[in-house]
Amino acid sequence: MQITAFQPDHIPAAAALFIDNLKQQRTILPILPDRLENPQTVAEKLGGFIQYGPAFAALDGGKLVGYLGAYLVEGFRDTDRKAAYCPEWGYGTIRSGSPAITQALYRAAAAEWTRAGCHTHAITLLAHDHAAEKVWFWNGFGLAVVDAVRPFTPLEGVRADGYTVRKATSADVETLAILDAEHIDHYTQPPTLMTPRTLTDVAAFAELLTNPHHSVWLAEQDGAPMGFMRFEGSSFGAADVINAETTTTITGAYVRPAYRGRRAAVALLDGALRDYAARGFACCAVNFESFNPEAADFWMKYFTPACYSLMRVPESLRLPG
Repeated sequence: MQITAFQPDHIPAAAALFIDNLKQQRTILPILPDRLENPQTVAEKLGGFIQYGPAFAALDGGKLVGYLGAYLVEGFRDTDRKAAYCPEWGYGTIRSGSPAITQALYRAAAAEWTRAGCHTHAITLLAHDHAAEKVWFWNGFGLAVVDAVRPFTPLEGVRADGYTVRKATSADVETLAILDAEHIDHYTQPPTLMTPRTLTDVAAFAELLTNPHHSVWLAEQDGAPMGFMRFEGSSFGAADVINAETTTTITGAYVRPAYRGRRAAVALLDGALRDYAARGFACCAVNFESFNPEAADFWMKYFTPACYSLMRVPESLRLPG
């Protein structure tokens, strides 16, 4: 087997490898959009690796048996780290021989990513591909983010007991900004320990609510806000395989600690699911950190994983200074 630089003539075979894997995923999870089963769409994405990022091909007898590419990302996940990030369509191997092929590809890529000054290595995998997941686990990668989906079907037996759930309006933007500040602070606390995310301020919420594809839902008791859930047509950082015109993504959810345990988040989700279903949307998506226990616990009850994003922070790679 030979590892070489990824070239334009490798693109059709690489696209076919990814599409074959995606079709397997969609057999298990048919709610996923079929947009990335289009060879031309995938080919256009793979072409970006040649222009912007290091990518490698594994050849056996001149035939492409695997490929791996990444974008180099400054300030990865709002940290001071530079990362090499491989999206779900940026890696693929033939079904047989995957561990050896992946090991050889990562060996070459890790050397190049190190030379490029990357302090974090990250990759997104289709969730059904447990063989690939195991190979990356053995290369020191751990789970970080889950992209999950569900149809816009209502939940059963949901009752807002003693509180109300409604769609927010422009009159609620100050309340939403306060809730989001609490939401962002929650991420920084143990055990989640994320770097602070950018707050959605009053102006940003006001703009968001002007888009009919977007919405924010509020739970209230006696006029006091309990929590919110935010929906947008697309989400920066979400896996490409979930994006489509009929997909809406949950981009924020928070219930104040004093109100937890009363199924407010369930009622918020159910209210939004019913609203979007009535408007003809098909796929509801969410991405969440696996190390955020409240989020992981909740979303996994109602959504099915479509992609897993894994990370490795090599011990010997020190940040400058």
